[in-house]
Amino acid sequence: MIFDFSKSYDITAHMDRANLFWQVYLNLENEVLDLSKHIFFTDTTTKIDNVTKLVKTVDCKHQLETYSTHIADLLVRTCVEIEAISKELYFDNGGTKTRGSNDIYFDTDCIALLNQKWKIENKVAIVVASNFNFTKDENKILTPLKNADKRSKAYWAKAYQAVKHDRYNSLHQGNVKALLHAMGALYLLNVYYKDMKLSSNYLEYRQLDMSLGAKIFALKLPNEINLIDAINGVNVCELLISTDSPYIIKYTDSAYKQIIETREKGLEEKKAYWKAQPELKEPLFLQQLLEAQQREKNDPRQRVIHFWELCKYRLNKKVPANLPFEERKRLFVQSSEWRGHIRQINKHLEENELTEANIQAEIDSAGVGMGMELDQRFEHKWIRKAFNEGHCEIVLDKGNVQYKQ
Repeated sequence: MIFDFSKSYDITAHMDRANLFWQVYLNLENEVLDLSKHIFFTDTTTKIDNVTKLVKTVDCKHQLETYSTHIADLLVRTCVEIEAISKELYFDNGGTKTRGSNDIYFDTDCIALLNQKWKIENKVAIVVASNFNFTKDENKILTPLKNADKRSKAYWAKAYQAVKHDRYNSLHQGNVKALLHAMGALYLLNVYYKDMKLSSNYLEYRQLDMSLGAKIFALKLPNEINLIDAINGVNVCELLISTDSPYIIKYTDSAYKQIIETREKGLEEKKAYWKAQPELKEPLFLQQLLEAQQREKNDPRQRVIHFWELCKYRLNKKVPANLPFEERKRLFVQSSEWRGHIRQINKHLEENELTEANIQAEIDSAGVGMGMELDQRFEHKWIRKAFNEGHCEIVLDKGNVQYKQ
């Protein structure tokens, strides 16, 4: 939990309430899992085709529409929890109505406020229970809080109101699908209320258990764009925004600062090295650069990487095109400086596949390989720091997450 200590909080009380809501959710989850032992949760089935006599998979929508008094009861209990926790989130996050007031509505007041602040309508709950056999994304990847800020517009909310107010005539709406969507909504609201902060190194973050202890649902991993931007030197000074995951992943402020500083130092070294190269005074090399820039202008996919052009130029000077083929081949293959960058070098040596037709392409390719290695020599320090040493924090997007400059 993250607190603003300029305000007065009873931290222990909040943590106790968070644990209370979470425990109730887990109890409901266990009951739903037990229900799935008696009702096969699936959206497909198999049948034998009367013509071909082959087994084929067909839709099985009626399984999600299975209903009973027990399922209806679970739905009502789940939605009562949604009402309770959404109100707690409302009061904790700037709700203006008074606690205990009769005109506070969990959907049009509470969830509406949360959606305005955090865009919870876009957040996804992924069904991960191993004994649920859903194949369609619409049943595996849920956005259960979509339209939940409008009276009875979410599928589960409409079913809840119908079952609560007219159980007998609306019993069919207390079905498996409504229950799962309501559970997904309750799961997401608990995630926000618990407000857990996770940490990981970049290379390990994809191994995080994003179920956060649940058995039916998990969250999507947060998008790593905020990490990529830091590596690429993008000045990330604005608020960071999540999309379909409630969480944002970012470098810690200290790691971000180190990556930016290391990158700037590497780029300065790279710039100084480039300016010191004698080829910049050679007209033939300058002409090669101009031609490469023209190719990029005609086709932006053919990017001009200066070190690539430099190393191609150097290698072509060592293995000039005006030499006989056999002499070029000997110089090229026996050059220890370039040997590692010759494509499929073993095949060339063993099967004698270097020919007059392909040797120029191979020379250019080897030059590009050497240029890539030279380019990466300067970038390696900050890339290594970002990938291997960069410590990340995974925090809820509550509209206030950003890098400290």
